[in-house]
Amino acid sequence: MLKTRVLTTLLLLPLVLAALFLLPPMAWTLFCGLLMGLAAWEWKNLVGMHGRFSMCYPLLTVVLFLLCSRFAPIYFIYGLLLASLFFWLFLVPFWLKFKWPLNSVGNLNAFSGWALLIPAGLSMIVLRGNGWPLLCVMAIAWVADSFAYFSGKKFGKKKLAPNISPGKSWEGVYGGALAVVCYSLLIPKPFLLLPSIVVLQSQTAQMFVWAIFALVLTAASVMGDLLESLLKRQRGIKDSSHLLPGHGGILDRVDSLLAILPISAAIYLLHLMPL
Repeated sequence: MLKTRVLTTLLLLPLVLAALFLLPPMAWTLFCGLLMGLAAWEWKNLVGMHGRFSMCYPLLTVVLFLLCSRFAPIYFIYGLLLASLFFWLFLVPFWLKFKWPLNSVGNLNAFSGWALLIPAGLSMIVLRGNGWPLLCVMAIAWVADSFAYFSGKKFGKKKLAPNISPGKSWEGVYGGALAVVCYSLLIPKPFLLLPSIVVLQSQTAQMFVWAIFALVLTAASVMGDLLESLLKRQRGIKDSSHLLPGHGGILDRVDSLLAILPISAAIYLLHLMPL
């Protein structure tokens, strides 16, 4: 299993990096659309969609994503990202607490899938730039996951959500959060956060604000991970699919990014278009 996992990573990582740094804008949009289609295919199986509509759902998702990316006004995209930010930070905690089931509403889950996937896909376009901004944001999920795993394995005692993901612990969350804060302080800052507030314009204040932002993204990363774990547990499956040998499916790899990307993109657009 480990050998298969490593081999899949070695094959896919250069492909993703080449797409991120080398593809022209339209080709990058199509690449993101392909990812959206594959993720939508997994989503329809994960939440129990059925019938002819479910067969068309991945294609409809790609079309909707491409239409939004090419023709939607920037303020529409901004509103969509803000709605996604609100969803992840204020609605998902209740979803996890009360364990709302999705497999009972059938094809209505199309809308919940779009609410999760489309903002994340658009964020990959908004944040791309020359490649580095998006890569730095995506690395937050990898740093959080990696250090949470090792911290939890070494120190984990108090379970985070035993009925959803028994392997996760609060100690793992703390380790991941500390690593993400350190990471956020080390990388170059592309812009000032909340520059209109005078007391936050100093370098020390900005370090503090970026650290708070890093903690928010860590919390979002955990919620993205837990939400997919909840849906898989309700469905009675281990992986969202077997598209990625040794890793499971697309959603298994990007569950944290579904939360981190829209929040980061919303903050980025707030910098460009202050309200």
